[in-house]
Amino acid sequence: MDQSGYEMTRREGRADIRDVDVSERVQAFQQLLAENSKIELTDAMATICGINEAEFRVYLTVLDHPHCSIAEIVDVLDRDSSTVGKQLKPLLEQDLVERYPRTVDNGGIKYLYEAQSLPETKQWLQHELDAWTDAVLSQFSRLRVN
Repeated sequence: MDQSGYEMTRREGRADIRDVDVSERVQAFQQLLAENSKIELTDAMATICGINEAEFRVYLTVLDHPHCSIAEIVDVLDRDSSTVGKQLKPLLEQDLVERYPRTVDNGGIKYLYEAQSLPETKQWLQHELDAWTDAVLSQFSRLRVN
């Protein structure tokens, strides 16, 4: 086992992240997009939370592959590492994904990522939606002419 815990994960019977083309949640998300040219989830995430569709795919990938590195996310999504790094930034800022360091054999640091659970994200989204609705209604009420 390397100190990141990655080899241990493989030995415990979980599939190697590189053996999976696209995670089940990302596939389900892509199916939703195919069925609906305008999906409310991505609109809400973008408008209310500042999380775009590509960033949401990264969230879903990290959710399906806990304790993954940027390199592993790159393998799953077939994106450039700098792109994945940029797409992780708003997820980290919104606390949808956590980053934590692991020391590797050569003494360096490898960062691993873990996503907030889907129920926690749903609760977070509800809170953000309520705050956004309150702000919009407050601004709307200021338009009233007496």
